[in-house]
Amino acid sequence: MTTQIFKRPIIILSAPRSGSTLLFETLSKAKDIWTIGDESHAIIEHIPKFSTVFRGFKSNALSADDADDENIEILKQRFKSLLIDRNGQLYNQDENSDVRFMEKTPKNALRVKFLNKIFPDALFIFLVRDPRENISSIIDAWHSKRFRTYPNLPGFNGEWSLFLPPNWQKLVGKNVEEIAAYQWQVSNESILNDLTTLPANRYKVINYQQLIDDPKNVLAEICEFSDIAIDEQFSQHFQHGLPLSKYTLTPPNKNKWHSKAHLIAPQISNITGLVDRLNTQLVSNKQSPLSVNIAKDLIDSAELASKASEQQKSEKLAPTLIPVSRNAICPCGSNKRYKHCHGQLT
Repeated sequence: MTTQIFKRPIIILSAPRSGSTLLFETLSKAKDIWTIGDESHAIIEHIPKFSTVFRGFKSNALSADDADDENIEILKQRFKSLLIDRNGQLYNQDENSDVRFMEKTPKNALRVKFLNKIFPDALFIFLVRDPRENISSIIDAWHSKRFRTYPNLPGFNGEWSLFLPPNWQKLVGKNVEEIAAYQWQVSNESILNDLTTLPANRYKVINYQQLIDDPKNVLAEICEFSDIAIDEQFSQHFQHGLPLSKYTLTPPNKNKWHSKAHLIAPQISNITGLVDRLNTQLVSNKQSPLSVNIAKDLIDSAELASKASEQQKSEKLAPTLIPVSRNAICPCGSNKRYKHCHGQLT
């Protein structure tokens, strides 16, 4: 049976735009790791019982009760039919036996218990990104129009982007920054609530910025936790730092969010408690905590961005002085030579 081939799958969890594709693409280069080559949202949602559209746009959430035996087997068969190794070779039942399957889509933030029922021995890697950077990136994703997911979602004129949280209806008419902050909050809160019901040896929490700054050591920790071998082919992939993922809009820059500080600042009061909870998990996993002075940092950044903007405006308005020869006609229009006109003032 298909059920028998999946052994200790690795499931990456994160909010949208947290760098999960980068982590997924990197780990997919490891020996003995099998994936379907991309995100799994279509594989899951094309099964009617698991379909967000078929379920009336409630949300992307799926519970353990949704995972009945018949549809679990259908889902595993679909995964099995698309499995590829790091060299792009399809899975062959005759040549391969057990599979270390790796799976990811940000929609799985709302499906931890669902996935735990399907794969009761799964290991979870929770990637956490600074809310200022993450919310800014979600805003960029909305504006890019490249991540639209539910064009028929009522109230959004075909513009809904990324994952669909519960109670999305209250976001109708809201600004993009409010929606982005809500998506960050709900995804991280849902993952944290569900993961902490599992034994601590079933999940690991990773700071995205630490992964970017120190990929060799952070990946070594992930591989030790996941029992993934690090061979030369794998290590070559990140020996000079991590490459950009295929869904990257602009290269990573921890200060990119500064230009949106004034948009993000009003959203922060709702998430400070969640940041504290995330930091507890990060520290216990020997990861750097997120900033706890988010509101102050945002205000400072907003002021800096405002000053920079004013400076740019003043520079544009400042007159450009062009040197004038003493014997040339004065540019003021008097028809006098410059030395007998405005040249006398210098």
